[in-house]
Amino acid sequence: MEEVQTPVEDTAVKSKKKYTILYVDDEESNLRIFRMAFKREYNVLTAPGGNEAIEMLREHDIQCLITDQKMPEMTGTELLEKVLPEFPDVIRMILTGFADIEAIVKAVNKCGIYKYITKPWDKGEMKLTIDKALEAYELKSDKMKLIRQLEKANSGLEEKVELRTKELAEVNKRLMDSIKYAMTIQNAMLMSPETIKEAFTDFFILFKPLDVVSGDFYWFADFESEEVNYKFIASVDCTGHGVAGALMSMIGESLLNQIVYEHEITDAGEILDNLNIGIQDILNQSENNNHHGMDASIMIIDENNSELFFAGAQQNLLYSDKGKIKTVKGDRISLGGYLDQERNYTTHKLAYTKGETSFYMFSDGFQDQFGGPDNKKFTVARLTESIESGLDQSMDKQRDMLEKVLTEWKGEEKQTDDIMVMGIKI
Repeated sequence: MEEVQTPVEDTAVKSKKKYTILYVDDEESNLRIFRMAFKREYNVLTAPGGNEAIEMLREHDIQCLITDQKMPEMTGTELLEKVLPEFPDVIRMILTGFADIEAIVKAVNKCGIYKYITKPWDKGEMKLTIDKALEAYELKSDKMKLIRQLEKANSGLEEKVELRTKELAEVNKRLMDSIKYAMTIQNAMLMSPETIKEAFTDFFILFKPLDVVSGDFYWFADFESEEVNYKFIASVDCTGHGVAGALMSMIGESLLNQIVYEHEITDAGEILDNLNIGIQDILNQSENNNHHGMDASIMIIDENNSELFFAGAQQNLLYSDKGKIKTVKGDRISLGGYLDQERNYTTHKLAYTKGETSFYMFSDGFQDQFGGPDNKKFTVARLTESIESGLDQSMDKQRDMLEKVLTEWKGEEKQTDDIMVMGIKI
């Protein structure tokens, strides 16, 4: 094995953080090609086999491991299986040919790979894949640091209140700093409305967290393969709000990215099925019997065929039809919370007219807001009527109208829950 020393760089390059990548291949020519291709962008380490790679992982701070599949002493999947328990945070990728499909299935199921790359690889595509993998590594690292900070800040908080008021003030300051950092992470996680508008043109989101951070979140993905070209948008309402809801939202966002981008699942009902299983597994709900979960709905838009697919877990879809609002009901069971039964969420298929049909997704915050003359809940019926009254307006004006309706209804009452309503005209 050998370590390649990076040459001295100029000041501009020094200011940019360099990640360390370990490339494993039993052919020296392949190692040399990889080193020459990427030594300026990354700290490149190479190893001719699995055993040497494991030693280098123990000796160096490595963020990304790329391995060839076919090697004489230890295959790529065997290497990834060995390093997974000891180095779970390292981004793992495998190089293989189409003939190695069984190895790829094994790598996905057992080794937790980020991506498999077909040979021969292209430098530009390889760099793009590595950069995206390192972005995922950085985001995951930030999330784990945040979770540890929040857990540490919350540990023994009640005891500190009783014993030392002065320490409590300091703990509260650190906690607020952590929550503000959580807001930064959550805002980075949520795609900006302007970016979504680039995909849909006429789009709005009314998003009002109850606290600094939110248990409601929205998610967007643009997925393209040889078979399909889909746009995904989801509305998710996690158990609780504030920090607890925000932590759940990070779990949900990570699972949705994994389900769609890594496992390439593009059926709306199957996405919710897998999200349900993922929540149960991450929270170990079969063992500890906790009932944390999510209500969610997801739309998948096939613009090529003017079709839309919808699935909901305790959430419905509203859509316009000849000046009226109609409803597609989701399944009446939430995601997560251990139940000893299999759940299969229903995929609904709708045709739509481009430039005419509008779709609306929402959490329960708007409809559950107390207010009005008798201090009652706003209700879904009133929300539906409000949306229907503004169908002839642009999405931005519809958002302003809904915000005005909410403000007038709420009056002097406090906000009850996180609030999220989304509208799309395709």
